[in-house]
Amino acid sequence: MKLRVLFSLAVIVAATGELHAQYSEDALRFSRSQWGGTARFKAIGAQTGVGGDLSSVGGNPAGIGFFTRSEISFTPEFNGYNNSSSYLGQQTITRGDRLGLANAAVVFHSRAAKPKGAKLDQGWLSFNFGLAYNSTQGFDNTIGYSGTNPKNSIADYYAESATSIYGAPNTLQSGSLERMAYDNYLIGYDNPGGYYFPETDVNNVQTKNDLRFGRQSEVNFSFGANYSNQFYIGASIGIANINYNTSDTYKEKGFNVTENNDYELTYRQSQVTQGSGINGKIGAIYRPIPNIRLGATIESPTWYTIDDSYSEGLDTKYGKNRVDSQFVNDDEFYDFTYKLRTPLKVSTGIAYFFEDKGFISADIDYVDYSTINFAQANSGDIQVISDNNKAVMSKYTDAINFRIGAEYKIDKQLMLRAGYGSQGDPYIPTDSKSFKISTYSGGLGYRINNYYIDLTYQKVSSNSERWPYALNNIPTSIANVKNNRNNVFLTIGSRF
Repeated sequence: MKLRVLFSLAVIVAATGELHAQYSEDALRFSRSQWGGTARFKAIGAQTGVGGDLSSVGGNPAGIGFFTRSEISFTPEFNGYNNSSSYLGQQTITRGDRLGLANAAVVFHSRAAKPKGAKLDQGWLSFNFGLAYNSTQGFDNTIGYSGTNPKNSIADYYAESATSIYGAPNTLQSGSLERMAYDNYLIGYDNPGGYYFPETDVNNVQTKNDLRFGRQSEVNFSFGANYSNQFYIGASIGIANINYNTSDTYKEKGFNVTENNDYELTYRQSQVTQGSGINGKIGAIYRPIPNIRLGATIESPTWYTIDDSYSEGLDTKYGKNRVDSQFVNDDEFYDFTYKLRTPLKVSTGIAYFFEDKGFISADIDYVDYSTINFAQANSGDIQVISDNNKAVMSKYTDAINFRIGAEYKIDKQLMLRAGYGSQGDPYIPTDSKSFKISTYSGGLGYRINNYYIDLTYQKVSSNSERWPYALNNIPTSIANVKNNRNNVFLTIGSRF
């Protein structure tokens, strides 16, 4: 060890393979938003064919054609998460919560002018306009997993990468992750064989903590019209925003065989992503008979411009009871700007109304995630764009989302609601595992004169897989994660 510098300061350059891979995963993340807006439609779920709720401003814009008065509401939310991870036979639980604003919306009702003597219930009856802020997805989450790996170390990954990219140690790029792993005594070089090897032993303790925070949201401008209380049409423009941040830390403790000493390494990754985009929706609702409503919506792709800043760094210290030596490295930042087009979404819905006792509704969405597309912005790296478009085509497929819900009027003032929804698995099937998202919801509503209050509880469950690193031709140690979110929404609104 004395032949190398005991304390080093260096700049880390992001590993190309890891960096390029993240964009396709982010694109999928930004393409899977939650439905609803107000607590009422958060409880029911299926809204395409219902209308008459402020959620329609950001959902099916034809729904605002049902309004006969102007209306305004605000919906704060409480989000809690509870994640259970299994990695190398060890269970890890992470929890957290936050407060936020789910929805704020207003619809302005405008009665259509009628010539004197015309029938008041035929022809164009109203033209309504809506404005809404809608939180389409919250990213706040922490996932942790830990276990003892009897087969390999992240040093195996560093050695594999160095062997595939570089030659002898004098060819290692200054400031590269592979160079730092070599300088940190994590990998060595076999001169006759011409390959790098890990200096670490197996049965090392690996711990990964992934922190996520931020929000995806839209501001919607909508128009809806009512024709003869039978046909409703609408259109909207959405201004979308992304604020997504990550802070990931990987720690590994074990024994360095070559140096005959205990080691502890810390590998840091962080990401700050900001983006804005625009989309559009057109929708219609048809009432063939008073009790039935048939709805349809076409939501265009969202065209984003995204600024992404990624950084990583690697530190290592040696010694069991005290620090014998350590290697500390500055993080290197990698900035990249790109354009992203999310998939088009087509939705249909039906609602059946039981006179004045409530209704039952159902929705189906079709989304083809393989149509996600990257494009250059500001002369960005075309190879990165090409690699991620290929990754999209190789990993993602189309999916069906469905929702079903109901509202029951206990009396004229009190309502009971419930719903269930499922977002289909976007991945090309490789085994029996499913990565759909299931949503269970229930709530109450209370109306008095021109005021109302709605309360909804929502549970969102999904499964995911994570791994700290991947090796060629060697099975990856995978953390199986069960994700559960417990959300509460409260809507306070008024007609005016």
